Amino acid sequence: MWVSVEPELTNQIYKRLISDPNINRLVDDRVFDVVQDDAVYPYIVVGESNVTNNESSATMRETVGIVIHVYSQFATQYEAKLILSAIGYVLNRPIEIENYEFQFSRIDSQAVFPDIDRFTKHGTIRLLFKYRHKKKNEGVY
Repeated sequence: MWVSVEPELTNQIYKRLISDPNINRLVDDRVFDVVQDDAVYPYIVVGESNVTNNESSATMRETVGIVIHVYSQFATQYEAKLILSAIGYVLNRPIEIENYEFQFSRIDSQAVFPDIDRFTKHGTIRLLFKYRHKKKNEGVY
């Protein structure tokens, strides 16, 4: 039986964002896993994910897509785009997770658009991470 890397990857992404000085300079530690009521802007939400498995009789690989949201009330889209660029820089690199072999990451898409209130700028960046599940003979615990 295979156990998905997705929960631990999401946790590691959150930790990487909350601890990065460049991200903190832009959002002052406002990194969450849900949209905030009465929010102080700008802020980041580690959002939805999806998993695509590639399983064979001898190995298991999976690609995890994770969407990160940015909310800004700056007058233009500039602040949201700046934060999205910083997120891409911080996350589009290896994230090592025990019992999994990191294979690649890449930015799949990013966009900024007006939110439902037509004032808030809502940015999204979707990243893909591919991992191979290590086997017992490789020292899996």
